[in-house]
Amino acid sequence: MRSREQYNLQFSLRPLSLCFLVLLYVPLFGQAFKINNGVNIQASYYNQGRVNIGWELMQTYPEIQAVRIEIEPYRVQQARQWIKEAHENGYQVIATYHDSKKLGSDNKEDLMDAVLWWEDYYAMLTSSGPIIINIMNEWGSHNISPEDYAGAYNAAISRLRSFYKGKLIVDVPGFGQATKIAADAFPLFEEQNFTYSIHVYTSAFNIEQKRWLSHEDLAYLDATGVDCMVGEFCDTATGGADWCSIIDECFANNWPLFGWAWNGDGGRMNMTQPHWSEEPLATEFQPTEFMKVITDKLAGVPCYTQPDDDCTSDLITESCDDGNPYTINDRYNEYCHCTGNFAPTLQGNTTESKLFIYPNPVRSSQELNVEFFKINVRGDLIVYNSIGETLISKTIDKDLNSLTVNTSQLLEGVYWISLHNSDKVVYVEKFVVN
Repeated sequence: MRSREQYNLQFSLRPLSLCFLVLLYVPLFGQAFKINNGVNIQASYYNQGRVNIGWELMQTYPEIQAVRIEIEPYRVQQARQWIKEAHENGYQVIATYHDSKKLGSDNKEDLMDAVLWWEDYYAMLTSSGPIIINIMNEWGSHNISPEDYAGAYNAAISRLRSFYKGKLIVDVPGFGQATKIAADAFPLFEEQNFTYSIHVYTSAFNIEQKRWLSHEDLAYLDATGVDCMVGEFCDTATGGADWCSIIDECFANNWPLFGWAWNGDGGRMNMTQPHWSEEPLATEFQPTEFMKVITDKLAGVPCYTQPDDDCTSDLITESCDDGNPYTINDRYNEYCHCTGNFAPTLQGNTTESKLFIYPNPVRSSQELNVEFFKINVRGDLIVYNSIGETLISKTIDKDLNSLTVNTSQLLEGVYWISLHNSDKVVYVEKFVVN
């Protein structure tokens, strides 16, 4: 039996032949092994999936040892090439079924469609190298019951096991945020040899408690004894979840971490540039500001241990004001990330300014309700799709508390609604039309 150190060594030897990789990898299925830290790759939407990943740049960041590749169901051939290149460059691979039209779905048939897709294409995908299957990206809403969630996955996993014996990854419902539902569902799983994946952003929310995702939510999930990982994380600068300290806790718990996103996010949270929508076949890539944000967390660098360039003598324990009454002396004050300890009176779990949107998912025949919670700005509310196209735009007055958006012109899929003020994105939320 190989030790974890021997297993990890296979991914640091570059290059290795595909056959040798398979021989190393396959015997470990069903045994305890380590999922390495890494980054997400979202290439499906650009140039029909024919993109240059930027492996040469990735090789300069030793913190990245694995990739989580999101695969739209119509990108099998391209995905095989991405997997092949990842292995040629020595990276562990998580492959994720990603249907942008079904994110947040509670429909059991949608989850089974993912399984049938794996059944059809698993052999083809693994002809390019071994993969760890992440069954389906963000299946299950904030409102699904633990019983329905576990029941759907029991059927899905049972079918998957007819052709795949390796480690499985299951996304926590509620776009990776509803940890309580996942924890309550865990005892109902017929097979418990899988890893739960949570998605951590500043916008991560606990709907039941009406507050931002917190350490309490992680502790509740961890208490079940299930293996856990962070399938996605990034500092979106919108919302009030203390993403940074949550990731610190996950790192301390030895949960694998996957930053969002190497490339393909749409430009807002890319670690590299140019973006694939602009130059999909670029031969040289440069890091963006998010590169250090993500790689620092993969390396275990704790929150704000270095002062920002604009920090002077202020400490985070002293009151400093960026002009926003909801970010005085807290972790989200962009001018207050100074060296020092955080004040014990910080209310990191308190719901602060946010766009509340409901129902979510919304049917195309319904209206989407948008409430402005503690938001007192004038600007433009914009709805855009996964490739960044503006579909709806509304000008709002600073005294407006809510409005409705007619979704009849939107096809099934995932969309973002953002509030822009003086050409700056202030708040962003994701919603699904089904």
